[in-house]
Amino acid sequence: MIETLLDPASADEDVSKLLWDAYGHFYGGFPIENLRPLLISTSEKVLCRGAFLANELGWKARALTPEIAALMDCPNPGIRYDAIGALRACTTSQDGEILGKLLQHLEDPNKGVRWRVTEFVRLAGSKQLAAAIRNAAAQRPDTIYAEISETLRWSMRVNEDELRRLASHSDPAVRLFAAGMALRPRSIIDEKFAEIVLETSEPELSDLIFEAFRMHAIPTSAEFGRVEESGMAERSRGAKRQCPSQSAQG
Repeated sequence: MIETLLDPASADEDVSKLLWDAYGHFYGGFPIENLRPLLISTSEKVLCRGAFLANELGWKARALTPEIAALMDCPNPGIRYDAIGALRACTTSQDGEILGKLLQHLEDPNKGVRWRVTEFVRLAGSKQLAAAIRNAAAQRPDTIYAEISETLRWSMRVNEDELRRLASHSDPAVRLFAAGMALRPRSIIDEKFAEIVLETSEPELSDLIFEAFRMHAIPTSAEFGRVEESGMAERSRGAKRQCPSQSAQG
C-alpha cells in the first residue's frame, strides 16, 4: 500500500482508494512512522498524498510534526493548505517556532492557504494561538506580528475596540487575523442542552449545570443577557448545590 503511494506513476484512481485505505489503517493502529516517506519524498505528487493523509489524521500525526511543518515551504499551495490543516490539529503550545511560521502564512500568496491560516486563528486553543503570535513576533520583530502581539498581550480575546482596530488595519494580513478573532468560539451555554441534562434528575449533574450558570461559565459576551433572561440563571440561584471541591473532599 505505502509502496504504491510512493510511486508517482501510480494511477490516480488507484491512489484515491489507497489513500482512504491507508487512512483507515493508520487510524486503526498502523504505525504512523510509515507515513514519513510520503512527507519527505522528492516527488510533488507523493508529497500531496502525504500532506492529505496528515491533514486527515490530525493529532495522530503528532510524531511527524517537524516533517509536516517543512511542507509549509512547498511551492504547491495544496500541500501548504493540507500541511497547515494538519498542524492546527497536531501541534501544542510547545511547538512555538512552528506555529510562528504557520501564522506568517496570513501573507501567503494563495487565497486558500490564507483562509486556512484564518481558520487556525479561529479554532486554535488559547495557548496554541498565543504561542503562534509570540513566536511570529520574535521571528519577525517590527512587523505586523509584533503589533498583533502587543494588542493581545493580556488575553487571547479581543474587545470591540481592539477588533475594530485590527479589522481596519492597512495590512490585509492583519484584517484576516481580525476575521479569525471575530469568529473564535465564545463560552456560550446552550440552555436547550442544559435542560436535556437536567431531565435526568441526577443531583450531581444538576449541580454541575446550575453551578455553571451561576458562576464563571456564564458567557461574558452579548449572550450573557440572553442567558440571564431565560430564567435558567434564576433557577440556579434557587437550587440547592454542593460545591464540587466539597464533593471531592467528601
